[in-house]
Amino acid sequence: MKPIPKLLSKTKLLRGFRCLKAIYLTIHHPELEPPVDAATQALFDQGNEVGREARKYYPDGVLINNQPWDFYGALSTTQRLIENQTTILFEAAFAYQRCYARIDILKLNPETKRFHLIEVKSTTKVKPEHITDTALQAWIVSKSGIPLEKISILHLNSECRYPHLDNLFKEVDITDEVRATYLSIQPKLHEIFTTLQQPNIPNIDIGPYCLLPTVCPFKSHCWQNIPEISIFNLPQIKNKKWDLYQQGVIHLSDANAIDFDFSELQTRVLNYEKTGERFIDHDAIQKNLSTWQFPLVFLDFETVNPAIPRFEGCGPYHHVPFQFSVHVWQTPNEKTTHTAFLHETNDDPRETLIPALLKSCGTSGSIVAYFSQFESERIQALADYSQEHKQDLENLITRMVDPLPIIRDYVYDRAFAGSFSLKSVAPALLGESQSYEGMQIANGNDAQRGFEQLISPDISFKEKEQLKEAMLAYCNKDTEVMVELAKWLFRL
Repeated sequence: MKPIPKLLSKTKLLRGFRCLKAIYLTIHHPELEPPVDAATQALFDQGNEVGREARKYYPDGVLINNQPWDFYGALSTTQRLIENQTTILFEAAFAYQRCYARIDILKLNPETKRFHLIEVKSTTKVKPEHITDTALQAWIVSKSGIPLEKISILHLNSECRYPHLDNLFKEVDITDEVRATYLSIQPKLHEIFTTLQQPNIPNIDIGPYCLLPTVCPFKSHCWQNIPEISIFNLPQIKNKKWDLYQQGVIHLSDANAIDFDFSELQTRVLNYEKTGERFIDHDAIQKNLSTWQFPLVFLDFETVNPAIPRFEGCGPYHHVPFQFSVHVWQTPNEKTTHTAFLHETNDDPRETLIPALLKSCGTSGSIVAYFSQFESERIQALADYSQEHKQDLENLITRMVDPLPIIRDYVYDRAFAGSFSLKSVAPALLGESQSYEGMQIANGNDAQRGFEQLISPDISFKEKEQLKEAMLAYCNKDTEVMVELAKWLFRL
């Protein structure tokens, strides 16, 4: 056993509120925790950006800028500023009984000499886990001798629109909700510290807490006995998977032995997983494809959705396309042609993207997009933005067709592993040449981060050219794979 730190941060303690095994592994077996990946780091960076933005709305605040690991330095600075009756503190630090927390915003009411604790969240609403998070902070602050009169969440306001950011945040009073959970805090902390003193890892089974509100960093360790393809891969199973797991159903083959209300799609997956055969409904596929009209225009967008809006008329997390790829298949006997667009500067991409998109898509033929709802919603948003091109853009939506429902309803291969995403379907049906493995940009999150790097003033010319090549290759891959998938369907 490793020694228990003298102070445990709120972030670590919250793992214990979620799962005692998680906090035990965090302290005693940190080697089992994988390093922070790029996607997780991007979320951390986003949260920090929102926190910095929130401070701008409290111009008289004083930032306690000790490093995150400088617990005692931050505590000392906080104590001094409170003794000096500083009205607004950012990142104030408090500790009580080995529990440590830093508060996003702490406001002193000069009249009552009591404080308002404000926790900043980068979401657009208050979530249940925010109550536990803030309640633990409030408990530490109160127990350390600081009287609180109000506790709030400050989250992003979904009604805010750029460039008018004066209402970017919305404050929600959660004082009553915190007080309702207050008495449960100390018993839970006692349970956590008692667990940490045990010589062995707690015998705690997997459960919903492994996945929510985010995937636990120790999932790969705790799930090592779950096969690669299991009941958790069954499509559209949602929380029913835990009912099945509690009945001892882990392998997909186990599901055939129980009485359970599986959907038609789930039953098909279970049957063809068992036989290993490929399911294809030729007649249904032919009927659906008969509605597609040549030329076929294969379209894929990449978008950026910043927490803090920076484009005209956009709110928090609104998707704005910065890249597209279009393959056009004029007739069944012709080769496809390809056009691509990638915005490379930090201004609004829509001004140049819209005319390029309309030109690439033309005015006739079906527009093919995998999970076309996403592309349709992006095009509608572009139409709402551009009155000049509104009708032409909305005409694109009326031409949309989608291979996803055809694949989901009329094709199944066990190599799908229960997933109907393009990245699962394409290699299974078309071969490993259609895999995304090994690509520098291999998914939408990679593309978003790539765009932010691309428009950064700090990127070198050489880095920018390499990044552009990788981003164009990824978006091109998406439409190229759709072309091959469509050809496969037509050959059936």
